Amino acid sequence: MIDIEHYVKKNSAVQSFVKDHTPGHLDKYIGTLDYATARFNTILLRLSQEPLLLDEYSTQVYECFEAIQSFYKNTRRLNAWPKVSHPFIKVMLYGIGMRRIPKIKKLLEEINN
Repeated sequence: MIDIEHYVKKNSAVQSFVKDHTPGHLDKYIGTLDYATARFNTILLRLSQEPLLLDEYSTQVYECFEAIQSFYKNTRRLNAWPKVSHPFIKVMLYGIGMRRIPKIKKLLEEINN
């Protein structure tokens, strides 16, 4: 069984990062984080209302959570690390954004139906 409270607490750091962000070169990454986190929170809200679905989707919820955390970690790296490392980090973010982040939208659509 998943602990929804744990996910909400861990995602609060992501939400505060998005909220405190000043406009600049990270806008598309921050936007992706914002959408992904909002969708993930909606998923958690729906699953908290229907306990029977909670166990059924626990693996997928964990994968979505890990995707958000990885994207967040690499976005922070892009912001803080030297410019020499930026191409490598951008490739990592692209991979996460293309393969793992869409699973959040897919799971939300699955739960809504």
